Amino acid sequence: MTPDLPTTPKRSVGQWVWAVLGLVVLALALWGIRSIAAQVTWAEVVADIQATPIHYLVLAAVSTALSYVVLIGYDWLAVAHLGYRVGLRTLAASSFGSFTMSHALGLTVLTGGTVRYRIYTRAGIKPLDIALIIALCGWTFWLGIVVVAGVGLLVAPDLAAPLEQVLQHLGVQKSLLISIKDWAGAILLLGAVAYTMLAWLWRRPIRLWKYEFYLPTLRETLLQILIGVVDLAFAGSALYLLLPDAGSVDLLTWLTIYAVAMVAGALSHAPGGLGVFELVVVALLPASPRAGVLAALVLFRVIYTYLPFALGLCVIGWTEWRAFTERRGRRQAVAAP
Repeated sequence: MTPDLPTTPKRSVGQWVWAVLGLVVLALALWGIRSIAAQVTWAEVVADIQATPIHYLVLAAVSTALSYVVLIGYDWLAVAHLGYRVGLRTLAASSFGSFTMSHALGLTVLTGGTVRYRIYTRAGIKPLDIALIIALCGWTFWLGIVVVAGVGLLVAPDLAAPLEQVLQHLGVQKSLLISIKDWAGAILLLGAVAYTMLAWLWRRPIRLWKYEFYLPTLRETLLQILIGVVDLAFAGSALYLLLPDAGSVDLLTWLTIYAVAMVAGALSHAPGGLGVFELVVVALLPASPRAGVLAALVLFRVIYTYLPFALGLCVIGWTEWRAFTERRGRRQAVAAP
């Protein structure tokens, strides 16, 4: 009897919508970058890079390091939720290796997910549970984004000004803009509260085919929000320190802008949101000198993305080498008389 051949999964309407939305965001980003490039020369950007004080670079690097330390909490919380006990060294290697890959290359499930799969399978975690760990880490990130953006849209005092300047070309009135901003913030916060209540009250198992899992508890959900917000605060502060006139907007307004830029970068599906993230930041800081903002973004990419990416490759190489030497040692022990 001939076995049934696997069929190619059909894309859902939602997947097509997100794909089209990503292409639209990317196309708008390319158009925006082209218009910005016509207004700023590379020599101006380089001059601003060279003029950045060393102590700001050091502080940005420290803030980046703290962000990556907090990111270990993503994996710790997800692994603990599934009942596994994994050593801190394994958690740190998996978290740092996976996040540095996904930050630099995008395609989080493929890049960071592969790193987590290789490290966690060697720690005895089942493949389906690893998939849930990846999902929970992503959910922690989005909870932090939603809460920061929601609070910022509602209460950040300086946020309406950059939004007004961006949308004035579209004929959007200030009163309508403020209404949209407030409603968007309220919806985001209500969504976070609704999910938190669901996690508190819904303690039945959720079944996907033969796989059962539980939503995080209320305590775990609150920890997810806290970890996501603290990570966003450290990562956003690393760029805030490098901006030419960081004091022109308050920190909460800036973190809201940073959260919006992160969402746009994620929707674009560009590697690490490259180009899209930068465009949103430049667009939402219209009062700042564009050459200085672009210089800060270049330095941020180097400090937050590419240097950790190089270190992440070293961490992944070290874990693979350790696994190889342990396998070889076991084979030699078995083969020994």
